[in-house]
Amino acid sequence: MSGKAILILVLGVTAVISVTFTNLTETSSQATNNMIRYYNQQNAHNIAQTGIHMALRELADSSSWRNGYSNLSLFNGILNTTLADTTFDTLNVVMITSTGTFGGGTDLEVSSTSIVYTVVGGGGGFIPASVLAAITTNNQVETSGTLTVDGRDHDSNGNLVAGAGTYAIWTTNSFNRQGNSKLGSTESGTDYAPAKVENNNVRLEGQSYPGGYPSTPDGVLGGAAMGYPPGTLKSLALSGVGGSQYVTNPSLLTYPLKGVTYVELPAGGTWNPANVDGEGILVVHNSTNDAAIKNINWGTFKGLMIADDIVHIHNNIIGAVVGLSPSPSSGNQIGNGTGSIKYSREALMNATAIGGGSGGGSSSSNVVAWWD
Repeated sequence: MSGKAILILVLGVTAVISVTFTNLTETSSQATNNMIRYYNQQNAHNIAQTGIHMALRELADSSSWRNGYSNLSLFNGILNTTLADTTFDTLNVVMITSTGTFGGGTDLEVSSTSIVYTVVGGGGGFIPASVLAAITTNNQVETSGTLTVDGRDHDSNGNLVAGAGTYAIWTTNSFNRQGNSKLGSTESGTDYAPAKVENNNVRLEGQSYPGGYPSTPDGVLGGAAMGYPPGTLKSLALSGVGGSQYVTNPSLLTYPLKGVTYVELPAGGTWNPANVDGEGILVVHNSTNDAAIKNINWGTFKGLMIADDIVHIHNNIIGAVVGLSPSPSSGNQIGNGTGSIKYSREALMNATAIGGGSGGGSSSSNVVAWWD
């Protein structure tokens, strides 16, 4: 091979190597940039999420807070968060828009936005229209022993709130007071202290429920019209939000109860005896409407108890009780020993706040939608 040919070959090989090296360098640089961009994206997302939680905390302390955060330095990035009053699926909510930026001032700057809709003001709680007394039932009901059913209003600790309560008993069937059981109420603004009496000042019997008495737990809370389409309470329990639990075996429950506690028993099943220590919404139900909770012997429960069949309340309940079945399999004796049911608007408001519970410290308990 001539010297000229060798020179051409060397130059050609050199050019190929140079191009290859350049391509490898560019590929390596691109891979590095991709890694940096991914890192920046994750950090931007974390900053945005942190902004959401910070805003929820502020709203938990003050429902009127709308200041947000402007160009706040956070985790080596920048946070911008705004709040606006709006509606979501007919609910009055606050929309929180949080944007995190990371890698600012470089070609690899990345922003990430998260949006949350949350109910504020009173925790989103309400008094269900189906709660018409301290005890509301769709069947013949009887009290005996020393059970006290007090429809006067109380705070969530059981202290009396004058002039703001309701009846002790409301039923579509008949009521029979026996033994030393006592009834108290608020009727037309007048409080009646618990006494061994039975009249229309303290109980209403043979009543009709407009549109038909609710047959499901979600129906008790107003159904789809109030944001509780079929399966909502069960879904909340399954989600675990606010300490919620779903079980088919009551022995698996963790105490104290919080959020939505949903006990789904087999047909004809009975939770006996029962410990209901805790708060929130307690549901004992099945598709055949014959799930029973019997001999409720332990624990103070604050909130709303909904069950197909309620037999022998021997503990303390602050809030309200609703029975679903028109023909409970275990009879109509709702209490035959010691125990008390004190109606409490505050306990009901706490219980029906979205996510349940009355802890007041969970800033995310009222979130109805979250977009990352």
